[in-house]
Amino acid sequence: MTDTQLDFAIGMPVFTVLMAFIGTVLQVNMINARLTSIDTRITSLETSFNARFASLEARFETLIGKVIEIDNRLTRVEERLERR
Repeated sequence: MTDTQLDFAIGMPVFTVLMAFIGTVLQVNMINARLTSIDTRITSLETSFNARFASLEARFETLIGKVIEIDNRLTRVEERLERR
């Protein structure tokens, strides 16, 4: 076996394993980048939904206040009618 053949016999498997390792590392990095992107989008959606729910809660509180006000008015009207 010549030196060149020995170099190929040892070098090619090492090169193949090294390239497979590098490919795996690159794929892991790509997956992490995608997960980070997805996490960012989910956080953005969560913030948007929280803002919308806060807005809805404020509107419901306003409506509840109006209903209570109307109930108080009706109670006063009923009391006036009972006095007559």
